[in-house]
Amino acid sequence: MKRANSGSPEPCSADTLPPEAKRSKILYHDEVYVYSLLDLSDDVLLHIFKYLSSFDLMSLHLCCTRLHNLCYDRTLWRTVDLRARHLPLEELNEYMKFIQPVTKTVAIRGNKRKSEFPELDESFLNTLNLKCENLQELILEDYSILRGNIQIKNFPRSLQKLSFKGCQIIKDGLNGENNNKSYLWGIDRHMPNLTCLILTNCHWLNSHSFMAISKISKLKEVRLNSCHGLSEEVAYASLACRYGLKSLEILDLRDTFVGDSVVSSFNQTSTLTEIYLERPSSETVQHRPDERPPQQEVLLVQLQRGPEAIHQNHQVVNGDAFNRLIFNMIDDTVRGNISDRSVCALGLVNHEINQEIIQNRNEVQVVQGRPRTSTNPNLKKLVVRNYAGVTNQTLINFVVNGPKLEYLDVTGTSVTKEGLQFFKTNRPNVTIISSFDEI
Repeated sequence: MKRANSGSPEPCSADTLPPEAKRSKILYHDEVYVYSLLDLSDDVLLHIFKYLSSFDLMSLHLCCTRLHNLCYDRTLWRTVDLRARHLPLEELNEYMKFIQPVTKTVAIRGNKRKSEFPELDESFLNTLNLKCENLQELILEDYSILRGNIQIKNFPRSLQKLSFKGCQIIKDGLNGENNNKSYLWGIDRHMPNLTCLILTNCHWLNSHSFMAISKISKLKEVRLNSCHGLSEEVAYASLACRYGLKSLEILDLRDTFVGDSVVSSFNQTSTLTEIYLERPSSETVQHRPDERPPQQEVLLVQLQRGPEAIHQNHQVVNGDAFNRLIFNMIDDTVRGNISDRSVCALGLVNHEINQEIIQNRNEVQVVQGRPRTSTNPNLKKLVVRNYAGVTNQTLINFVVNGPKLEYLDVTGTSVTKEGLQFFKTNRPNVTIISSFDEI
């Protein structure tokens, strides 16, 4: 059967085209189209530019007037992260021209490859205070800060996150009264909205700084890892945990010289969800900061009462003297060590009744049930690495305690493969990390 004609015209070939159409088609194929970035609309360009770094925007704004104006758009400068390389003060000031009231985050880094860290300039903070009334995050890394020129009150009040990672605090010797106080003294009043404090690798930090940190009412995260000035000075940690840190959720004490006594103090912080602990390497040397608490500081010490006690149940003592007394009572072999004693005190639940001996006569013990207080009931993540004193007892403890625990890292500890298998069988929903390849 013959197919019916569809009625559609035959496709035009070069043979059927008239001469003028042939010339037009040849020119059409030979024409080279050139596309330019400037052919795009401003909205499209801004959408592309938001994926560029601050350094790229700085280079791009020098190309032409249109790109210059676009690169100043406020939507591109909500976050200014300049940590990819160290900027001299003159170059840093060029970037500060782009800072705007909508800027929420500013991050800069000094030159850690040099023996002397560059000094943070006061004019930089003045510019931030002037231009960024709503700045939320300020990240400073590897800078030296002259405390006579720059104090906590010089930083923006609106901060929610502050990082001094790797920064040095240098005393100038001119203001003796303030030099006796922690550099963080008064931070709770000056930054009432602070929720995150990063003090990683700050050797000027000592255990007395726990007192200033504990007063920050909204603090949820504090990173103190690699602060080699922190040690087993339990007095300040105990007071800080008892009367402060009411909102703390994340605590990082890795690579510090704190021990069982300090860690045990944090079982009073019921809001903690993540705790990070890791023993320093054998090459790490404990740092003794020059910054010491003022001698007139006192501690209120609660004394045990006895049947013959006729005095008041407290005594006021010198803070330094009390701290030295506690420090000297700790054996050097266990100072800075963490064991089952403190780890098993984390995440306790009060579903058991402890037995307390109240009399012990003629080889007969009279016991009385005593409910146990819950500690860290919200604990979800616990990292305890490279401590030989952490054994299977920790695993057994968390089989019945830490009801919200989701992650446990015991790498480098004394736990056995059998202990890990027992824990995994009883807590299958908890991710367990250890030195064993397979459990």
